[in-house]
Amino acid sequence: MSIGGAFYAFDRYRLRELVIDPSSVSGFLFHTPEDKGGPHASQTVEQAWDVVRVLLPEAVDGEQLEGTEALGCIYLTASHVERAAARLARRSVPELVARFTGEPTQFAELYWAKTWQSGAEDLADFMEGVKRFFAEAATRRDAVVFYIV
Repeated sequence: MSIGGAFYAFDRYRLRELVIDPSSVSGFLFHTPEDKGGPHASQTVEQAWDVVRVLLPEAVDGEQLEGTEALGCIYLTASHVERAAARLARRSVPELVARFTGEPTQFAELYWAKTWQSGAEDLADFMEGVKRFFAEAATRRDAVVFYIV
């Protein structure tokens, strides 16, 4: 079994409920339809979650949420999302990928590092997707959860 991660965007007013009852996060993310207030956007990063977390720390610059079923769960308020989107917009994915592939020993401890160093094009696609996801979430003033399973 491998570890994967994804970002989920939803109405910022739902975040309080999740923080109050972290055990409800999994059900909310995976079983609440959009028309019932569930997530209305997501961006998977699959097994690149650790690399994305390190290369795009803005995307996970929120609060750790303990008590979920996840291996890791970070939430970002609408304000966090807006700040993250602005910072991510200034990041160059080609430069980050070049650094990651050009300094393999510096990143060797990251989950699936060798796979992503040889699959840099797929990694770049994930990272560009994260940038777009945050830009769109910020426009809607959404909250975001980064969920690792």
